[in-house]
Amino acid sequence: MHDLDTRLLRSFLAVATARSFSRAAARLGCSQATMSQRIRQLEGALGVTLLQRDYHDVALTPAGAEMMGRARAVVDAHDGLLGVARRGQIAGAVRLGIAEDYVLPMLPQLLRTLRQRLPAVELTVVTGLSRDLGAQVEARALDMAVVTLAHDPAPAALLAERALLWVGAPDAPAQPEGERPMAFFPEGCVFRAAAERRLTETATPYRVALVSASGQVIQAAVAAGLAFSVMAEGTLPPDLRALPPGHGLPDLPPTRIQIVERTHGLSPAMREVRAIVAEVW
Repeated sequence: MHDLDTRLLRSFLAVATARSFSRAAARLGCSQATMSQRIRQLEGALGVTLLQRDYHDVALTPAGAEMMGRARAVVDAHDGLLGVARRGQIAGAVRLGIAEDYVLPMLPQLLRTLRQRLPAVELTVVTGLSRDLGAQVEARALDMAVVTLAHDPAPAALLAERALLWVGAPDAPAQPEGERPMAFFPEGCVFRAAAERRLTETATPYRVALVSASGQVIQAAVAAGLAFSVMAEGTLPPDLRALPPGHGLPDLPPTRIQIVERTHGLSPAMREVRAIVAEVW
């Protein structure tokens, strides 16, 4: 009888969710060669092919699709068992994802509170796009994530509902002429989708001047006066300002800030971190 290393199952979940060996390796902090070796080792132990590889894509085989739910259950049970073993002491590792727009507003206070209340908890923070962080929770590469998604995944909790704001440099012109240059996250970003939908509905001329997965790059472009962008109320850095009504850009809908988490296997440390995240917001 083979004993399965949970690292192999986590690697399988990461590849199956990302549909890429390279992206999965980056998420788990290993090389692509190591990721490939782990999948081969898992398939060898199980005696089945889990993933169909080709040059452009990675897809689940029927056996792989059947394995997904079982692999999550095993990983969750493993982590839950560790939580039970450590009951009575709030310690352990917690992997938290934070969407790029929310890192600077919440991270300093979160880290200060954790240092004061939970000094034995080892927190790892991963930043990125909301859709990618949600996928990493599903793949168990993260325990939970603060995101904005187009839907409310289960389980998820609403942290806050905030207004969406057009933002620009402090000296941005009151009535810009011609096409408005925009700085956006890549396709799939909820903020970008809401902004482009309203610009199209109101026939407001615009062009996408910058696309970046880095919130700092977008903020730098806006602060330099090269573009406008969209941010949630309460998350603006000091070198940007919310554009006032009458600036020539349409009203935006509110946005929902959510915390998504794994379905099972949350340790006491993970639950405490989740509670502190809710406090910060």
